[in-house]
Amino acid sequence: MRTFVNKVAEKDYYEHQASEKEFLAWYAKQDRQTYETPSVTVDNVIFAYNPVTNRVNLLLIQRKAHPDLHHWALPGGFLDKTEDTTQAAIREVYEETHLQIAPKFVDQLKTIATPGRDPRGWVVTVAHLVYLPNFPQTQAGDDAARAQWFDFTIDPETHQLHITGVSDQLLAFDHADILTKASQVIQESFESKPKWLNLLPPIFSWQAVETLAEQLSGRKISEQIAHYREMYMIPVDTEKHDDTNKPHAFFRLK
Repeated sequence: MRTFVNKVAEKDYYEHQASEKEFLAWYAKQDRQTYETPSVTVDNVIFAYNPVTNRVNLLLIQRKAHPDLHHWALPGGFLDKTEDTTQAAIREVYEETHLQIAPKFVDQLKTIATPGRDPRGWVVTVAHLVYLPNFPQTQAGDDAARAQWFDFTIDPETHQLHITGVSDQLLAFDHADILTKASQVIQESFESKPKWLNLLPPIFSWQAVETLAEQLSGRKISEQIAHYREMYMIPVDTEKHDDTNKPHAFFRLK
């Protein structure tokens, strides 16, 4: 067995002179145990367009176990060793809501490691933002007592997202803060990369675009998004009012 005059010499040898195999064997015994390992979770902000109300809705689950028993939460859970965060997001959403999401709709929003954010211990979460192109039915499963779509409004000054019928005090963990971050990302997207347009149905009117933009921004911004027609949309056949000959313009996304 190799001996060293002190720990500094030992560390220097394994980091700079030994083979990688020797280093990893030494590291597993020496350094790794000096660092506490956090748990990693995923949380998912999922939006969909409700064709009945012509409003964007947010998907939440009601927790049926501690911590935050009976509170409403973003669908999510703990990361497994065999998956990346996108895979974990898709799996957790399916387990809790029976909703299947394609990977192309899942974007990372933010990694959050605020100390004390979870009473179970050191938990780092990777939040995701999902825009669904349909309005699917859900069914609660796993540790979710209920899965439900909610209407919401956004404060144009603070960018806070206010859920109809659910106060911030009834949201689990720091999910109110995650929703505010999602809202901020949406505000930043109005000038460029408005991925929220994917919420629209295959064929839509300009009025539908304005309605979604007003809900997601909290204000009227018709002039700010006028360039969307040329940049992101293709006109399709027009229809006419029953009581006028003036045609309506309809579009689909490029």
